[in-house]
Amino acid sequence: MSSNFASGQNIVLKPRGEASKGGLILGNWLSRECVVTRLEQLAGPSKNRPRVRGVEPVLEAIDVWKVYRQGARKVTALRGVNLKIERGTITTLLGKNGAGKTTFLRIAATQLLPTKGTVRVFGFDVVREPWPIRERIAVIPQDAKPLLFPSPYEYVKTIQVMRGCGFGEAHRRTVEALEEMEIPREVWNRSLWSLSGGMRRRVLLAAVLAADADLVFLDEPSIGLDPIARRRLWSKIAKLREHGKTVLLTTHYMEEAEVLSDKVVLVHKGRVYLEGEPLQLVKSLLWKFKIEVTSACTLDGLSEAGEIADTGPPYYIYARDSEQASSIMETLTKRGCRAVVAPVSLEDVFLLSVREKEGYRDL
Repeated sequence: MSSNFASGQNIVLKPRGEASKGGLILGNWLSRECVVTRLEQLAGPSKNRPRVRGVEPVLEAIDVWKVYRQGARKVTALRGVNLKIERGTITTLLGKNGAGKTTFLRIAATQLLPTKGTVRVFGFDVVREPWPIRERIAVIPQDAKPLLFPSPYEYVKTIQVMRGCGFGEAHRRTVEALEEMEIPREVWNRSLWSLSGGMRRRVLLAAVLAADADLVFLDEPSIGLDPIARRRLWSKIAKLREHGKTVLLTTHYMEEAEVLSDKVVLVHKGRVYLEGEPLQLVKSLLWKFKIEVTSACTLDGLSEAGEIADTGPPYYIYARDSEQASSIMETLTKRGCRAVVAPVSLEDVFLLSVREKEGYRDL
């Protein structure tokens, strides 16, 4: 089996006896001729391998580096990443495009080798012991679309057969998962091409839930969805946690990280800048209010009253308390400036933590 994480080519099934290297990666296409082949590496853990080494956390990364070569040039995607992920939680890698989020996810999912450092999943090393990891994970890459299957029901059921279920058990798991993901019965046998992007993502999550993978990797799961579809998808991702699954997802949507995460990991230029519970990260800020200046305005003298984020336009001024925020707003109003004030959020944690170390030029 071959896998190309970046391109979206995610599973090629080969007949029994051919070499294969992948785990459960739900993606754009499957060989229709071989969809019911019972692949050895997907049929469940080998009797000769330990299911898990009795360690916590589920995932641990120690000083992980990844360097790519582009001709004579070296590009460093990860720079000494250290991370622990606990069982039964949703952890979000949050950062801009190109921050290194997907690179780390691919390494943890045994799809890419690190240049340096160690990653252990379920106590197994991703380089030396990938097989027992692959038996227990599921990956939904960015923009994955199961479009070559005629219907949601056939797609989810086929995934279960691939993992070694008998047809009766595969049917039971499929029905339960489709219902749990609130996919209406009237679309179970409808063409996948006719479904919305959000509904197709729910079908992918149903396949993961039915497969009973212990660790799920989601790469930008809601990208391209409208706000309503995105929020509906968030509730379905949360259901994975309710079923005891551990989830590692990547996103550049601040609100997505705030809503879903037990822990947020702020990633910028391949480095982990900050990590913690979303609410605790926000509470840890010295600044409690943010004033957004939305019109042309002179900010002279305001740096003495609050912290000015020179990212504009628009410009942001941070205040320590409501009294200071009111004073700044009064000054801006007298100058004829348009501005709005709001409590700080996770976006401000990211902005200020990166600014503290690298300056606003790097945002």
